[in-house]
Amino acid sequence: VHALLASTWQRHGSQMLDDQVTPLQGGLSAIALAHGSAAGFLGVTLRAPAGSPPEAWADLGLVAVDAGRSVQSVLAPMLQEVLPALAANGCTGLVCLTCQDWLRDGLLHEGFAETDRVISYVNDNPALAPAPSAVAQLRPSGAGDIGTILALNAAAFAPLWRYSDATVISWLLTSQRAVIAYLAGRPVGFVLSSYSSPKDYAHLIRVAVHPDAQGRGIGRQLVLDGLRFAVEVGAAGLALNTQASNATSRRLYGSLGFRPAEPVLSVLVYKL
Repeated sequence: VHALLASTWQRHGSQMLDDQVTPLQGGLSAIALAHGSAAGFLGVTLRAPAGSPPEAWADLGLVAVDAGRSVQSVLAPMLQEVLPALAANGCTGLVCLTCQDWLRDGLLHEGFAETDRVISYVNDNPALAPAPSAVAQLRPSGAGDIGTILALNAAAFAPLWRYSDATVISWLLTSQRAVIAYLAGRPVGFVLSSYSSPKDYAHLIRVAVHPDAQGRGIGRQLVLDGLRFAVEVGAAGLALNTQASNATSRRLYGSLGFRPAEPVLSVLVYKL
């Protein structure tokens, strides 16, 4: 798998070896072989059930097709192997986020539907952001707040966008700034931000507000915290993303000086 990912341009997902191990451990991925060599790989990870009624989504996070082969001839038989196994495990559906035309076209041909898009936004002048209104109290968060972060994440997002607890925990532990918002002593939201190197954009990884506290300006306060973080670390600006269907968030980002940017990801779903 590692050799295939290193040799073909028709690849989707991380080339880091650690990220290739996870979809190999679940027993739901598929490899296509031709004359003893890997012609394709479909890396699938099944999430734990979430929501009520429970939904168990699977992520198509790693895809590779040998550059000398047609995408369809390799994708189709791998999906024929993967989909029954997912159904037998109670999977709700398979989801893939991609900006690559070869993969988008191949999955649409196999019955996937484009249900949404994920749009990137950037703010090039975070220092011009307005001062936030002190709606909630913001406090730094750390590893001891994992339970609080996971509970807020579960409340704020539908199962498709909730992601696994392991993913959210990795975001928390690798972020350079993690903040929880409190209202009357109760945690009501959080924001995770990161920054890698000079002249790059800082990234707002995740912002969430509990449904009971939405509409009060807490989300705006948390995004402004991300903008202040970008100023503090000397970043070129702040980048984030949201669904095209999330009109409320898009209006908020536009009001704070963000502009749409590349890439735009197709949200491709195959329901089981």
